[in-house]
Amino acid sequence: MNNLIKIKSRIDVINLELIIPDNWNKEKLIVLIHGFNSSPEGKTYHAIANFLKEQNIASAIFALPYHKERREGSKPEDFTIDNCIEDIDLVEAEIKKMYPNVKLGVIGTSFGGYLTLLRLKKEKLDYYTIILKSPAIKMGEIVKNSFPKEAFKEFKERGFGIVGDRTPMKVLYNFYKDLTKNKVSDLGVYLEKIYIFHGSKDDTVPVKDSKEFENLNPNVELTVLDGENHSYTEEGLRKFCDGILNEV
Repeated sequence: MNNLIKIKSRIDVINLELIIPDNWNKEKLIVLIHGFNSSPEGKTYHAIANFLKEQNIASAIFALPYHKERREGSKPEDFTIDNCIEDIDLVEAEIKKMYPNVKLGVIGTSFGGYLTLLRLKKEKLDYYTIILKSPAIKMGEIVKNSFPKEAFKEFKERGFGIVGDRTPMKVLYNFYKDLTKNKVSDLGVYLEKIYIFHGSKDDTVPVKDSKEFENLNPNVELTVLDGENHSYTEEGLRKFCDGILNEV
């Protein structure tokens, strides 16, 4: 059973999709946070949601500001770290209002992983499980590296740039500056247990970033998926789901 809930944000409307198992006991629900210039409609998120459903765990899917259908109702200026975090807080508050006793978990992918780590530093989050899929721990570097050297210079001078081939997205230089001011790779030890899964051949977010992060944080457990890139193959996605089975 899928429920679609509309949540009014400061910018526009968030379309929250809840994937609910038929015989759900309202015990566990995992919030899925997608990546930069990605879509929660993709096969990855629904494959994970269906896997969780088989474990009698509900899940929540929604688009971050200026992503997916929200592109039409918002502006590039709306895509900020603070607005993303505010929307995640709104979504989780709505879920808690509907199911007061539910235990929340999170699976953050790429930029969604970065946001999850940043929130862990900014807020007290009561997650029963924290799982990061190819987290963009050095998100500022990733945005910078998405531009050739001369294009990045133009990005800085003009105050905006276009990223993405299949889905071009206008990104403001101020967003990049915020990323450089809000690093998660050097903020000390995280007290929460964090499970990270990362492809060994990721050419978007280097796996070495997750390895370095694991070395800095004793509560981080990293699983490297051999041969997988940033977008997992079907086999890689199965390995990911098998890997999180004991953690959800």
